[in-house]
Amino acid sequence: MTLAIIGTGITKFGELWDKNWEDLVLESSNEAIKNANIETKDINSCYIGNMNLSRFEGQDHIAPRITEILGINKVIRTEAACASSSVALKLAANEIEASLDENKIILVIGFEKMTDRLTGPTTSILASASHFDTEVINGATFPGLYALLAARYLYETEATEEDLHAVGIKNHKNAMLNEKAMFRKELSLQDFKGNIASPLKLLDCSPISDGSASLVVTTEKYAKELGADYVKLEDIEVGTTSISLAKRKELLVLDSAKRAVDSVYKKLNLGPKDIDLIEVHDCFTINEILCLEAAGFAKIGEGYKIIRSLMPYEDINKKDAPVPYLVNGKELFVNTSGGLKAKGHPVGATGVSQIIEVVNQLLGRCGKRNVNPKIGATLNIGGTGGTATFSVLKGGI
Repeated sequence: MTLAIIGTGITKFGELWDKNWEDLVLESSNEAIKNANIETKDINSCYIGNMNLSRFEGQDHIAPRITEILGINKVIRTEAACASSSVALKLAANEIEASLDENKIILVIGFEKMTDRLTGPTTSILASASHFDTEVINGATFPGLYALLAARYLYETEATEEDLHAVGIKNHKNAMLNEKAMFRKELSLQDFKGNIASPLKLLDCSPISDGSASLVVTTEKYAKELGADYVKLEDIEVGTTSISLAKRKELLVLDSAKRAVDSVYKKLNLGPKDIDLIEVHDCFTINEILCLEAAGFAKIGEGYKIIRSLMPYEDINKKDAPVPYLVNGKELFVNTSGGLKAKGHPVGATGVSQIIEVVNQLLGRCGKRNVNPKIGATLNIGGTGGTATFSVLKGGI
């Protein structure tokens, strides 16, 4: 049964102190429902991805709160760190595929409200998505863990810190065209100063953000009956691996992502050469490189060579956004939204927000940043890669 995404809604990402988490969920959900040209009463169930509302805002048992807000009486909450809402989409897809009701409609929501706390407590809350007994208890934070990956990558390859910075420059340039992005400001190599965790500078790191993103999903058959503009979710797969970096067989391989990617490619008889656009999980600039490798665009340890297709890095901002990489002679657009680095990273919302960018690109709704792709993909990572989801999407017929 082919799945169709018929509605999208997303708030602005940023420091949204004038709105609470319920306001954000309501805003993105109402936009998605309106965009799908349906009513809330038409929705059969809802899956909501959120990492840690209990520690950010003191609220557990989120599902019935969503019922209060939206009036949907079947709500299921998922948690998979930064991949929470893409896992929610996978569960929604599973429900539709298993159902005999071809008219079933499901709402998928991802959200996080993070900026109401100081940076220290927020960093501690986010660290709970790493291995508590070996990493957190010894003082590790996600900047520290990704700095470890970055340092090892620079040691094992010929990559440089400037290659990492170029990822951030490119994504900030792309975000200039995204009105929902948190940071719409160009960067230069000279802006990357001050170590957060060596070799990562402050601007190699994605920001603490608030935001919500929502999708309306149904079958392709029902989407056609509704006369909706839609995008086909060709496949979505989830992979998991050790949460602890120390227990990974290969430190610099996102094993969970690679297995999800390989599964989807095999099922769809596709490969990286078929992908025109992909939103990847650049929570730190090193991770865009690791994601490109996991998704098959480069061999392990050679993803930095893709970044170097942007050289000279001093001229990135002279190019028209969105700025593509060149992979085997073909333009590949990565993070046209600005990515987590510039669009923002409200962790529970990130997976669905990636899907929304690809859906809107395929439907030609991205204005000046539209690149007219035929096939788009997303690679969403939870933590340091303990969880990953990979999705492939195509325009409706």
